[in-house]
Amino acid sequence: MKQTLNLKLSQQLTLTPQLKQSLKLLQLPSLDLELEIQQTLDSNPLLERIEQEITPIEQIQEQERAQDNGIPQPVAEAADPSFEIEQTDNLAPEQDLAVNWAESFEPQRTNNLGASSQDTRDAEFTQYAVKQETLFEHLNWQIQMTSLSQADKLIAQTLLHCLDQDGYLVAELPDVVDMLMPELDVEIDEVAAMLSLVKSLEPRGVGARNLSERLAILLAHQPIESLGLEAAKLIVEKHLDLVGAHNLVKLKKELNISDQGLSNALSLITQLNPRIGAQFQSDNENHVIPDALVKKVNGAWVAQLNSENQTKLKVNTTYSDLLKSSDSNAGRLDKQGSDYIQHNLLEAKIFIKGLMSRYDTLLLVTQAIVERQQDFFEHGEQAMKPMILQDIAEALEMHESTISRATSGKYLHCPRGVFELKFFFSSALSNTDGAASSSTAIRSLIKTMVDAESKAKPLSDSKIAKELEQQGHIVARRTVAKYRESMHIAPSSQRKSLV
Repeated sequence: MKQTLNLKLSQQLTLTPQLKQSLKLLQLPSLDLELEIQQTLDSNPLLERIEQEITPIEQIQEQERAQDNGIPQPVAEAADPSFEIEQTDNLAPEQDLAVNWAESFEPQRTNNLGASSQDTRDAEFTQYAVKQETLFEHLNWQIQMTSLSQADKLIAQTLLHCLDQDGYLVAELPDVVDMLMPELDVEIDEVAAMLSLVKSLEPRGVGARNLSERLAILLAHQPIESLGLEAAKLIVEKHLDLVGAHNLVKLKKELNISDQGLSNALSLITQLNPRIGAQFQSDNENHVIPDALVKKVNGAWVAQLNSENQTKLKVNTTYSDLLKSSDSNAGRLDKQGSDYIQHNLLEAKIFIKGLMSRYDTLLLVTQAIVERQQDFFEHGEQAMKPMILQDIAEALEMHESTISRATSGKYLHCPRGVFELKFFFSSALSNTDGAASSSTAIRSLIKTMVDAESKAKPLSDSKIAKELEQQGHIVARRTVAKYRESMHIAPSSQRKSLV
C-alpha cells in the first residue's frame, strides 16, 4: 500500500464556550433562567448579584404617586432623627419588650387603623392572605365543627382524602373500609352514612362519584318552584349523553315534553356550576412574568424589556483582587488556589456576557415583532399580519434558529393582555385582492362569526367559508374546520340549542 500526504481545505462550524453559553441562556424561559442563575451563583464564588438601588429621583416619583393615591408615607430614617432606635440597656424591668408586647402594640395599631382609609386597612390585612385554602382544609374544618364522635370524624377525614382536586370521590366504599384501622371495626353502612354527611357540606356537590351525581345534588338544592326542575333531574340522571351530543330531537322525544319545557330544563342545568374545586386552586399556578413590555409612545407601539425580570451580575472584586495580588506576590496564593480562581473568573465572565447577550437579542427580536404588528396592538387579532421566523431573521440578519430560541417561552405584556412571542407568527392565506391574511386573523373572524350566529341555526363550516370569501378571504372549508377545532369550537350540529 502506497502512503501519501495530502492537504485539504474545509470549513467547519465550531461553537465556542461563550457561544454555547449564550445559546443556552437565550432559549431558557424566565423561570428556568432564574434557576440557572441561582445555581451558577451557588457554584461560582466569583459571581454576585448587583442589587437594584432606588435613585433619589425614583424615590421622589414613588412618593408623589403614593401621595396621589392617598397613601401615607413612612418617615425616612435620615430625615427624622427621632426615627432612630433608642438604647434599651437602661429600660426598667417592667418595660421589657418581651413582656406584654401585645398590649403595647395593639393600641398603636388601632390608632393607625383608625387614621387610615378603608383601602389602607384592606391592604394591610390582605398582605397576610398568602396561602390559598385547599378543598380538603375547607371540608375538614366543617367536619371538626360538628358534634360527631372521634371515630366518625376519622371516617369522614378518610373520605376527604379519597377526593380528587375537583371534589369527586375516587374510591369505592369497601376500599375506604380497608383504609381504616381494623380495631375500629367499621361497617360499610357507617362509611355510607359519613359519605352522605360529606355530600351535605359546602360547596354542594362534593363527594359525588361522577358528573351526573354531582348535578343531581346541585339540582336537589334548587327552589322547588324552578321551571323545568323535574325534567332537569331526569336529564342529569339518565340522558346526559344526549345533552353532550346535542341530540335535542331524541332528548325531547325521550322526555315527551315541549320545546319550551326542554328549554327551561336545559337552562336550569346550564346555570349550575359543577367545577366546585376551581375556587380552591391557586391562581398563581400558571403565573407568567412577561419578559417585555409594549406601550404606545408618540403614536407608535414600542417594546422594552421588563426590568423586574432582569438579573444583573458582576464579578466579585475581592477574589479578582486576590488573583491580581497573587501575580505580584506568589506567596499569598498557591498555584491550586490561583488556578481555581482563574477558572471561575473565566466562567463568570462568559456567563455574564451570555446573560447580556440574551437580553440584547430578546429586545431586538421583540422590537422587530412589534414594528411589524403595529395593527394588532391598535385593532386586535383581526388586524394581525402574516409573519414567519424568516421575516424577523432577515430583518435582524440572524439565523432562524436564533429567532426560534428567542421567542420560545418568552412573553410580552401589552394593553391587550399577555402573549407569547410565538403567538405573533402565523402563516399567510390568500385574499381576493392578491394580498395575504394572517391565519390568526382568520381564526379571530371565525370566532366572531360563531359568537354572533343564531343558536337555533348555527353556521356550518361551508357557510363560514362563504362568508369569509365575501369579506375577501379565500379559505377552504376543511381549513375552516381545522381552525375551528384548534379553538375548541364544536361543529354546527353540536352548537344548536333551544336555549
